Amino acid sequence: MKVSTIFSSWYLLLIFISSTQAEPGFNSGPGCAGSGCHSSQAGIVTAEVLDNLQVRITVSGTTSKVAGELVGSDGNVVAVNNPTNSNPFILTAPAVGTYSVNAGYKNPSREYGSTSVEITLTDINEQLIGLKPNAFELYSNYPNPFNPMTKIRFAIAQTAFTSLRIYSILGAEVAILINEEKAPGVYEVNFDGLNLTSGTYLYKLEAGNYSMTKKMLLLK
Repeated sequence: MKVSTIFSSWYLLLIFISSTQAEPGFNSGPGCAGSGCHSSQAGIVTAEVLDNLQVRITVSGTTSKVAGELVGSDGNVVAVNNPTNSNPFILTAPAVGTYSVNAGYKNPSREYGSTSVEITLTDINEQLIGLKPNAFELYSNYPNPFNPMTKIRFAIAQTAFTSLRIYSILGAEVAILINEEKAPGVYEVNFDGLNLTSGTYLYKLEAGNYSMTKKMLLLK
């Protein structure tokens, strides 16, 4: 058992119960005794994903100060709000991904709750295109099905010669969208199918040793 974060000396203690999954202790884990222990309450924490990697967290059941944290899938606390009178309050994640949200309060009784959120590239506005990812990735185009425009996003983890090509379902190349060296970042390109017939098309990303192909559907 390792302690993750102390919100304050009088308020909340968060305890990791494993190396891969963090859950709030709030002074309620093994060995907790006395008046300082918090109890788990389902349904008191709700979270809404906003633009730009932000998460709005609401804690019900109190009018006093609240506190909360975002915990990454690796078990690390990535954002913390110490006791605040703001309810709801906002925490900002460092990148896209799935996060646990742990939050609680001291008054009228010591309680905490948990929920989870998933932040995707569609939650990032265009000002954040270019942030540095940890891995190569080809994301699903959107909208899909489309007519005639769609957007394709992809992530480049390290500088590499990159190509993004469109093929018919029979394998014929119909468009080259990217064919150049790209620095690390998240990119988005538009694909216009105005001059193509309705049907299923393939889009293929190649960057260094990475290669991925996905399908999209043009409906006119």
